[in-house]
Amino acid sequence: MKLMLRTVIERSPTNLKRHLNEIIALSNGEKEALGFLPNAAYEDAIVQKRLFAMLADDDRGESVVVGYILHGGVFPHARVQQVCTKPDWRRHKVASALIDALVADLERAGFLTLKANVADDLPHAQAFYERQGFEAVSSKAGGSARGRTIVVRVRNLATPNLFSTVPAMIDLGLPKRFGTEASFYTFDLNVLFDLVRNRQRHESACALFGAALDHRIRLGIAAEFINELRRTSVNQGSDPVLQMALQMPRLPPPVDAQNLERLATEIHEIVFSKRNNPGAGSIQARSDSRHLAHSALSRVSGFITSDGALLEARDDLLSQIGIDVAGLDELLTLLPDTTSHLESTERRGEGFECRTPTVDEAAAYLRSSGVPASVIEDVCGAVIGRAAGWRSAIWEGSKIVATACLASSVSTSGEARLVINVDSGHLDRELYAEHLLDAAVKHTCGSNPAAIRLLNVPGQPTVGALAAIRGFVPTGNGHDLVKVAIGQPVTQEGWDTVRQATRRKTGLGLPMQWPNFRDNEGDGRSITVTNGAGQPLILSPERFEDMFGPTIYLWPGREAVIVPIQRVYADELLGTNRQTRLSFIEDRNASFLSRRTYVNTPRARNAMRPGLPILFYESGKNGGRSAVVAVARIVDSVLASKEAASGDAARRVVVDDLSDFSSMDEVLMTTFDNLIAFPKPISFACLKEFGAVGASNLISATALSHENLVRIIEAAWSK
Repeated sequence: MKLMLRTVIERSPTNLKRHLNEIIALSNGEKEALGFLPNAAYEDAIVQKRLFAMLADDDRGESVVVGYILHGGVFPHARVQQVCTKPDWRRHKVASALIDALVADLERAGFLTLKANVADDLPHAQAFYERQGFEAVSSKAGGSARGRTIVVRVRNLATPNLFSTVPAMIDLGLPKRFGTEASFYTFDLNVLFDLVRNRQRHESACALFGAALDHRIRLGIAAEFINELRRTSVNQGSDPVLQMALQMPRLPPPVDAQNLERLATEIHEIVFSKRNNPGAGSIQARSDSRHLAHSALSRVSGFITSDGALLEARDDLLSQIGIDVAGLDELLTLLPDTTSHLESTERRGEGFECRTPTVDEAAAYLRSSGVPASVIEDVCGAVIGRAAGWRSAIWEGSKIVATACLASSVSTSGEARLVINVDSGHLDRELYAEHLLDAAVKHTCGSNPAAIRLLNVPGQPTVGALAAIRGFVPTGNGHDLVKVAIGQPVTQEGWDTVRQATRRKTGLGLPMQWPNFRDNEGDGRSITVTNGAGQPLILSPERFEDMFGPTIYLWPGREAVIVPIQRVYADELLGTNRQTRLSFIEDRNASFLSRRTYVNTPRARNAMRPGLPILFYESGKNGGRSAVVAVARIVDSVLASKEAASGDAARRVVVDDLSDFSSMDEVLMTTFDNLIAFPKPISFACLKEFGAVGASNLISATALSHENLVRIIEAAWSK
């Protein structure tokens, strides 16, 4: 268990004056690095609010200074004058927290840069500022007494002014759309008959019309819908289906009837004539074409059908006519879930608790953190029934120290809006931000691809940096960050489904054909994605996974590895436990991170190659399921002695004692990301039938062929 470090950033001049002697004593102990300032300079800086400190409780429960930062500058360019940490607190990243807290303050105030002058004979200080994002831009002579050279380092701040002048490396071209009104679709007679005649898709049709009654989608019909029913009705006056249809919302008549017929003829040519369809020229084919033409002219969100000919031609209809044709079942997967805001986020970590705050609690924390009222309204002010909300907060005792608020669009094509705010001076700010960011992304793409807009909140450098690592990119206006999340592995068989869902939800176009490169083609492998503005983006498969994650892209020839894991570790490391974890049990910090570490014997190093998908087999010991339960992507594998395994790597494991994982003095520590739990665990019996258990029966790491990887993934996501 980690040492509980209760700290707070203190900015109040009144309170800081009580600690003035501690601050002066701390600076006097570091004169070689900091230089000399008179005692009065520190008191003046406190009064002018140019100095703040981190306080911690000592053994007697009294607050003591463990670090401080002194800054100055002239707007819009700030300068770090001193940053100092108490010697016994230097392994707790106090200086980093102080820098981040200052950056947060400056970004909120609209500053553009933060400068630090660092003597070249202080290598540890140079390395520290390098890690904090300060770039060396010049050097100058120091004072004559010491003959030092001063390296001038500058960190650009993430302010709207700066973002507006820096073009995005990759522009997704996503439109800023947040549907406050449900999408409007028309449908054909097949869908209505599925509803009233108890046919094969009856349950799906019931779900569709139920969603319409729940205002999650709007449904209507074209004039041809009524005409077709009247043609086939035996007794129009007593036909219940016709009478029901007459009560449904209808599209207004087209302004130009000739234009309708012209477009219907063009659609008939695309769907029936060019494809030599046997029904070409028939009354039914002409009727279907008029349905689509009227819908296209009315600018509906799409047309729902079960007709094979229309679905087969939908790519051409979209590109040439501009009408989106969707199958009944695939349309249902796009519907927003209005019950998702009830989902519990309750978990307990080492010294903190994660749970769902009320709207008022979340809004109050955001207001106290200086988040603009308009942003708070965006994510906390959504009217129930118009947008589904999701919230999560990190609590330390009775105090919120970080929160995430997400509002999902009720439109089938709208984006989700997300705000994450963490206490910028907290020692665990990266842990909290990483957990909330990944939890929000996974929630958003739980059932289908999603577009997510991370709203710009000045003073959140940690959130912005972590978001960039996870595939968020700047928008055209430079203020917000956006990403697309697929949320499941991508196989050749499921490619068209993912492609269609991604286009409908985000406006991005994936290639129509499954990419045909091989795994061994190296740098020649690429995927061309069309952004929302119609421009091509050429991505490597690995970059595709980063930008569209969480996802695992099973490109041709890609192999994998299966590794065993006991249930006691799987529950926490993978989050795949079947039952809710007891609220009083603390999870280790690793289970709150997106990048986690799997520990095994060095003998497995050849199988654990960076970039490989890694499948986790939960063994049958101690109530385990004897099944593969999750898949991820290997980031790296490193050999480490059991004694030396510490720092960031140790923070990402869920074990206290590494001795059980290898009889050697070393262990293999494999870091992975893009973790996705299987909706349907794949049993050992099924794996054996596939020929995927290897000679060791999955007791040790086992190489997996591309073919077996695909079989396992498709079985796990089969309906």
